[in-house]
Amino acid sequence: MNNIYENIEPFIKEIEHSNNIVIAGHTSPDGDAICSSLALAMTIEKMGKTPIVLLEDFGSNYDYIEGKNLIYKEDYNNIENIDLFISADCGDIERLGDTKVIFEKAKKTVNIDHHISNDCFASLNIVNPKASSTSEIMFEIINHIGAIDFNIATAIYTGIVFDTGGFKYSCTSKRTHEIAGELIEQGIDTSKIHSTILTMHSLESSRLLAKAINNIYVEDDIIISSLSNEEIKSLDATSKATGAIVPYLLDTKFINIAVFLYEKEDGSIKVSFRSKSIDVNKIANYFGGGGHILASGATLKNISLEQAKEDVLAQVRLANKKEDDK
Repeated sequence: MNNIYENIEPFIKEIEHSNNIVIAGHTSPDGDAICSSLALAMTIEKMGKTPIVLLEDFGSNYDYIEGKNLIYKEDYNNIENIDLFISADCGDIERLGDTKVIFEKAKKTVNIDHHISNDCFASLNIVNPKASSTSEIMFEIINHIGAIDFNIATAIYTGIVFDTGGFKYSCTSKRTHEIAGELIEQGIDTSKIHSTILTMHSLESSRLLAKAINNIYVEDDIIISSLSNEEIKSLDATSKATGAIVPYLLDTKFINIAVFLYEKEDGSIKVSFRSKSIDVNKIANYFGGGGHILASGATLKNISLEQAKEDVLAQVRLANKKEDDK
């Protein structure tokens, strides 16, 4: 095991010595957060423990992933005396959202992540920015434990497929493919996973995409679109179904930077950045967010959607100009 993963053995010992264990993914969980959290939860259950998973509601396209019985559905205020809190796929502590207060009360904390912006906020950190996904890191951990089985392999493979766009994003490495091969050996249904995660979509997501396309603004090689909370509600939809919009925008011919903003029910603005060559992590950092060089995000508060678009566009223009000046 290389130095990046030198904390795997200490992490396993923490699990073995803990009784009350919590695993939490980031707010507005995506496929990687969902699948890495559930894969680890199923592993810890196999080790004779009963962890609880803290995840906000997510789409029905992940219904085939096992381990959902471990997701805690009660009031988070009832969660006390946590021996070990494990953060999965969170670039910083704020991404924990409502579970941050539980993290801060836990006796021991672990941070498992792959975002380049991660600041190693836990007492034990397993962070590899070169990994395609947190699910890839979970494979290294779970394989070291020797607990990979069909259900865990299905979850990990799904998380990797989501975060690599079906192995097409630049984060995909030789190791990513090697891991995929080992997971396939467990007999997982790769065709079903690729179809469900990458191509199958609901009428709800189609309506949101259509509205977002109608709201597109293009300037040079920048494309930006947004949806207000009112627009989302008018389509009988929720923001959970907006995940496919920013990748679609980036696939537009002659576009190098894509930005999608949507207004959440609490009035905050979620911003997603994607690029083919510009470091959008730096732009996200400016707004208090982060992620990866070509894929990052941020949440803006106390600002209107229109003002957020103007502010974001100004920073994207600036980043574009700096790249042109090189």
